[in-house]
Amino acid sequence: MSKNTIIKIAGLILMLVSFIAFIAKAPAFPIGSENLLPWSVWFLIAVLLNMVVWGIVMKLMTFALSIIWFFALIAAWVPSTAIGTGTVTELDWSDPDAVVEIGESIFNTKGQCRACHTLDTSAPKGRCPDLTDIGVLAATRQSGLDAKQYLIESLYEPSKYLVPGYGSIMPEVWKNPIALTKVEIQAVIAFLQSQGGEIDPEPFDEPIDRADVGTTAEALAPLLSGDLEKGKQVFIDAACISCHVVQGLENPKAGEVNEDFEVVTAPELTDIAALNSMRYIEESILLPNALIVAGYGTVKVKANGITYEGTLVSEDTDKVIVRTKDADGTEQEHTILFSDFDEEPIDEEDIVNLIDNGYFTLTITPMDSDTPISGDIVEETTDTVTLKVGDETVTVSKTEVKKMMTLTDFDGVQTVGEYISGTMDDDEIVLMVDGSEESFDPFDIEEAIIMVASGKKLHDTSPMPVNFPDTLTVVEMANLLAYMSTLTGVSTEEASDTTSENPSEETAE
Repeated sequence: MSKNTIIKIAGLILMLVSFIAFIAKAPAFPIGSENLLPWSVWFLIAVLLNMVVWGIVMKLMTFALSIIWFFALIAAWVPSTAIGTGTVTELDWSDPDAVVEIGESIFNTKGQCRACHTLDTSAPKGRCPDLTDIGVLAATRQSGLDAKQYLIESLYEPSKYLVPGYGSIMPEVWKNPIALTKVEIQAVIAFLQSQGGEIDPEPFDEPIDRADVGTTAEALAPLLSGDLEKGKQVFIDAACISCHVVQGLENPKAGEVNEDFEVVTAPELTDIAALNSMRYIEESILLPNALIVAGYGTVKVKANGITYEGTLVSEDTDKVIVRTKDADGTEQEHTILFSDFDEEPIDEEDIVNLIDNGYFTLTITPMDSDTPISGDIVEETTDTVTLKVGDETVTVSKTEVKKMMTLTDFDGVQTVGEYISGTMDDDEIVLMVDGSEESFDPFDIEEAIIMVASGKKLHDTSPMPVNFPDTLTVVEMANLLAYMSTLTGVSTEEASDTTSENPSEETAE
């Protein structure tokens, strides 16, 4: 056997062995107690050798194998860079800063927390609560739970307690597709505790049984089990087509006046299923106000004594743009600074859910104080509200507050004072005005409004009807979702040729 043949065979064997070892993720080739070279480098050496000594056929095989190796290398590299920390198997609590860094990386990448949460109180409101100072605020969320216990519950059972003003949209991060391990969740909790609080390295027992994950997932009812053609008919009959455009689908009642509702400009849905999850589409039908597409919500804004009612075009940290329509159909856009918003009175009913009612600032006077507290609303519970006042956060009671009353006489003159007693049905109304009690005859008063606080509000609502849960049967809803799952940018005529593998039998619900 010639020397050249031996080199060829050796090069071929080295290439095949190193390729298989690389794919199998075998330990790097050892010499003594040290690794000489990783298998990928051995493979490249073998490729270069074979490209020199072999003929055209073996060169082509070598080239093909190197292409496979290249994509395998990318596949092996991408996951570790995608989550930043790679697979976390243990945490070194002797270095809390390192644990926090790992938790932050998971928070921003694999955990997908950044998709909905913010860490900046000046940022526009996201789908989920802002987590600035959550290390401190977590201890105030639920009675009986300290900060760490609350964070554990929020990550494992996020729907168990909902921050007022936010829906149940956070996934259980220990389940697929996010599938954080216990160690990764510990790191995320440490990162969240570091936001204004103290890190607690004590281990905890998971409040779930991971062995039940598969069983639970299999028990969930399938989202899509409807008939596409019937779903398309629901889309037409429920008048969705009156406001939403779907390329290739004509509105049989185009141009007709619908006396049941006003036809408005709504988002085009031609490729809605390609851009959003079906759970989001389902939520948009059943709870249209849960998340409103920018530029399509309707608002009523009071600023500088003027009321603007129209479409919310955009919103940023210091202003909104509202599009109004005059009686003749002329549209105008108004840029309104938040600082110019008028404070509106808040009664005992509205103060229960300030965020739900659109309030973002609050002025309130505690019962034991003569000085009102004003600030931006950070978060709230049923009984308390936390405000950002300057550089500090202050939590005040919603119930232990001084009531104020605004009296408006028939000349339009208003008097505001601390409410003492009386109503419009009594002989007199008594207020504390500028430190002294004053009595007012209800006969001279046109309007009397009792308020427990005041605040600025921006409450956008969807023009979409909210009664679909009552008007659509379960079968109709399933059919509608099945049809909407085909709206991926492909024409509806093509999509309608396909029927569901498991069409539901139409039954009355």
